[in-house]
Amino acid sequence: MRIRTGVASAALAGLLAVGMAVPAQADSAGTAQDRSTYSSDSARAATGIGAFQTLGDRVHYSHTVRGNINAHGWWKLLRGPRTKAKVTVWLQVKSGSGWKTLKKNDKTVWPGGGSNKRTAAAWKCTNLIQKHTFRSIIDVDLVGYPDDAYKKITDPQTLYCGT
Repeated sequence: MRIRTGVASAALAGLLAVGMAVPAQADSAGTAQDRSTYSSDSARAATGIGAFQTLGDRVHYSHTVRGNINAHGWWKLLRGPRTKAKVTVWLQVKSGSGWKTLKKNDKTVWPGGGSNKRTAAAWKCTNLIQKHTFRSIIDVDLVGYPDDAYKKITDPQTLYCGT
């Protein structure tokens, strides 16, 4: 899609400046849920620092530890001063009508992603026969700046992983 310069660009810049988010849908627990695959909520604006994105991948089998599942979270700075952020990841399994946290991990990282700029939450499967549904929740708190309540929720994944 091409955006004409002028009014349309100014309107888009205004939306980014105030941190307008992609419309979210509510899951069964009533929590806002982003429907994108690899995250990409719209730019969020934090008081005095500019805009950033909360990013993460869907729960998946580990490529390095056999029998583990992983969830990763990271962030991208779109504009503003370079700073670190505490990224927290909750790896959850569907339990009845709700979700149960299997693993929570946090790490303070620079923006970007990659193995040294992200937080990982891993879970060792008790077997690879039972199917369960998993998701992750990602929260980014910029160091030294006020935080909002937004948390990214990734799409649920059904995997052969006994808990």
